[in-house]
Amino acid sequence: MSDELHQLTEKRFTLRKRFTLLGWIWLTMLSAANALVLYYRPFANLLGIEAFEVHHGVWPEVAILCGALIVLKAVYLRIFRRSEQLTEFASFKEALLQGRVLRMSLATRCIFLLGALALVSVGWFAREPIGTRILALLFLLFAAVELNFIIHPGETLHPDPHDELLLFFRARMLKVGYVTAILALTSLYVASLFASPYVGLLVPIALTISLLVPAFVYRRLDRQADE
Repeated sequence: MSDELHQLTEKRFTLRKRFTLLGWIWLTMLSAANALVLYYRPFANLLGIEAFEVHHGVWPEVAILCGALIVLKAVYLRIFRRSEQLTEFASFKEALLQGRVLRMSLATRCIFLLGALALVSVGWFAREPIGTRILALLFLLFAAVELNFIIHPGETLHPDPHDELLLFFRARMLKVGYVTAILALTSLYVASLFASPYVGLLVPIALTISLLVPAFVYRRLDRQADE
């Protein structure tokens, strides 16, 4: 029994480490490619849309880059890693259903969400409409991930929907999140009366607070349950 448990733990650690490493490599490559495309703007010169980007921003560069990367990755996986991909998918599905695939930690989610919030805030002060919209979409993506954690709490990507403890945690998180959101909306309304130009900056800050407060409540409840 101990040998089986050891093998299961080792398999879980290896699978998680591999997916985490591949995710970080892909994110690094995507960030580097995005920075190079925004700096040199190769698609504008290739397709002759320089005038369009001057008036409407550089969002076509990012859209074309994302589409090209998705196509290239799909072709690479289809040609060179078809059988390995099927095996990995089957292993990942089994691990997911058994609750062995864990979510990102609270610290990591805070780094991503607060980092995106910082970029949105800098973009707001820079007054670059198109760039700010792209950063806002990135921020909303991380906000959606955090919202999914509030609606479906748990350490795994596929938590048990009938777990009574998680249902209790979710009820407490939603209650705290609701109160926090009401207070945030009230603060935004007051700010709109006295400092309306800054409401666009305060909205993502209020959303971040409304999402992170329930997450910290979950962490406190989870620690109390382990004691």
